[in-house]
Order: sequence, then structure tokens, then C-alpha cells
Amino acid sequence: MRNSVLLAWSLVAIAAMVVGLQVGVDGPVVTPAAPPGLPAPAGSAAGVAAVAAPESAASAYLSKMQDEFWPELQRKAASGNAEAQWHYGFALMMGTFEAPDATAGLQWMEKAAAQKHGPALNSLGEVYITGDFAPRDLPKAIGYFQAAWANGEPMGMLNLGILSENGEGRKKDNDEAVRCYRLAADKGSAAALTRLGAMYAEGDVLPKDLKQTVACYRAGAEKGSADAWCNLSEMHLRGIHVPLDKEEALACAEKAWAAGGAEGALMAADLLVELRQDYPRAMAYLTVYMAKDRSPEAGEEGERRLNAWGGELKTEADRRKFREFLDALFLGEWRRRSKEIFGR
Repeated sequence: MRNSVLLAWSLVAIAAMVVGLQVGVDGPVVTPAAPPGLPAPAGSAAGVAAVAAPESAASAYLSKMQDEFWPELQRKAASGNAEAQWHYGFALMMGTFEAPDATAGLQWMEKAAAQKHGPALNSLGEVYITGDFAPRDLPKAIGYFQAAWANGEPMGMLNLGILSENGEGRKKDNDEAVRCYRLAADKGSAAALTRLGAMYAEGDVLPKDLKQTVACYRAGAEKGSADAWCNLSEMHLRGIHVPLDKEEALACAEKAWAAGGAEGALMAADLLVELRQDYPRAMAYLTVYMAKDRSPEAGEEGERRLNAWGGELKTEADRRKFREFLDALFLGEWRRRSKEIFGR
């Protein structure tokens, strides 16, 4: 999904809503200690390649992104292309292909914003909300979100809704939040559809309506929301207003990973073990989960499963299957990022 925010929306309730940065460029993939049979990778974007065989498809594609697509993006940005300036600035800020440079990254995004590029305006708003790359400034963020919406970016309206729902920089107003979410959803925001689905599930702000929840999640999922796919997986796993179907839950979890959601990989790993005792594929999903989510909590979840499953790769055939599927997962992740960053 090209435009999204890092919002942790649960199926039933939201423990904390925090506006996050767009994940069109979500930083370098750094892998954890490798499971049995693989070398420990380097701690950099290129470290992804070290997880698989030296001549793997993922390694080759990553090299193409770095050596061919990245310099081309730089040239387009320098020539004044607003879309390229946004992506280049974001990648610089996040350290996707080289050392992070927040100052330069912001400058490039500001160049794109000066051309009224909606996603760049929204990204700058998110920068000033989080305070990670610039001092936190809520009025400035709100101005950027409003400008983003005025220039056709639905994420700007979504973020205004989030601020209204939480009373951050705006009056706390659930009706206004819902209005913003509906406007953003009408303009195609997968994240807004997912938030509305969660509201129908919670039954606090909107009337509890699980039929609407499923409809919103399905619409959000089809538009690329990893959170929506995860929520659909959970609903099928528990039989909540959809048939209890663990195979469908697995399919949804795998689609969540394909859409960029780390949690989908963890869910898929667990279901592969439960349904098929497919430890090679489960271990591959576990590896990419730990690579993408670097939080201590994710590390603990991953280590616990590694300790339980590591001895299940008993044969060379198992290890080969693991390596091949892991390479395929990383290749898919880099292709997803390539499409978001470079448009191909």
C-alpha cells in the first residue's frame, strides 16, 4: 500500500492510537540472528541478501534496486519530479538505501510539497506529529494534513480524523473523526476503511455492526490494507461473523504479509505449524517477521518460536525448502517496496 500510517488497530479495541509515518518507504530490512542452516546477516539494507543464498533472486533484485533504480530516482528528483522528490526524501530520512539523513530527507520532501504534492504534504504532517525527525509541532502538522487533503491526498483527512478522535491538536470530537474517516474512505483510503471497520466492531462510537465490520475490512483489504487482512484472518480464526475457517485465516494472513504487514507473517507461521506442521515455511515467515518488526516484543515472540521449532528442520530437504521459501518472501517484499518507491 503506497499511502498508509503505522496505526495499531486491533479487532475489538484500540489500546493506543499513535499517528505514524507513511510506510511507502519503511526503512532498511535488518534480519535477526539466522535460524539453523543460514549465515548471520549483516546489519544493513543489503543484509537481506545474506539471509538467502549468495546468488538468490532476492539478493539479485535488491542489487538492481540499489544499483539501477535508486540512482534513477535521484536523477528524477534532481530534475524536479515531485513524486520522485517525495520518495527520495523519504528514503533518505528512513535510511532505506544509504545512511539516514533526516535533514536532507525533509528538504527533498519540502521540495515536493512546494509543488503541492499531496503525499509529500501528508508525510510532512506525520513528521511533525511524531517528532522523530523534527521537533513536534501539532499546528504545523495540521496545516500539512489540510493541505494534503486539499491536493487530493485522502491520508490527510484520515490523519485529521485521528487527531479529532484523540483530541491531539484538535478538539476531541468523535463525530468529526467519523466524518473525516468517511471522507477519506470515499476517496479510496484503505486505512480509513479499516478504521471504520474497527469502529463498527467496537460499538462505542458507531453502532456495533459486525456485518459492516466485515464489509469495511474486505474493502480495505482489497485496497491493500495489511491491517484489514490481519483482522479478517483473526475473524476467520475465531469464527466472528464469518465461517470459522483456519485455511482461510491462513490465506488472509499471507495476504497481510504480502501487503507489508509483519503481523501477517507471524500469524501465517503459527497457522502453518498448526494446520500442516510445515516447519520450513513457518520458520521462513518467522524470520521475515523478526526482520521487519524490530521491537523487543516481536523479538520475544520470535525467539520463543525459534526455540520451539528450530529443531524441526531435520533434513537437508527441509533446510533447502526453508531457504527457497525465505528467498521468495524477501523477493516479494523487495518487489513490493520497489513498486512503492520506484513505481516498478
